[in-house]
Amino acid sequence: MEYGIRLIYDKNTGKILNGTFSEMEGNVKEGLRPNKIDYLDLPFGYNDNNFKQAQKYRVDITKNKNTTELKNLIIIDEFMQYQETEKEKLRKENQELENQLLLQEDEKIGGIL
Repeated sequence: MEYGIRLIYDKNTGKILNGTFSEMEGNVKEGLRPNKIDYLDLPFGYNDNNFKQAQKYRVDITKNKNTTELKNLIIIDEFMQYQETEKEKLRKENQELENQLLLQEDEKIGGIL
């Protein structure tokens, strides 16, 4: 059986709450511990709006959560920054070196390329 992601969010603000709760003491700011929460189940493999690359997102509480258009229900505020892997860096450097060698060889033999 496959399960998608369950987003638990503050019904009043749309803020995603999954994994944000911990014990607290003292003067707790309003909205930090919401009185009303709701959830939204995303289908397995959900990636509308490039959701898998989303780092910061929220639910648009102005829309009906039963809509079939989840893409418009989830607002992505920030995406993960792409980090080039070491393998990609080496491949890129290798390609640049090959291009330089081809250009040098081309100059030596009179411009075939």
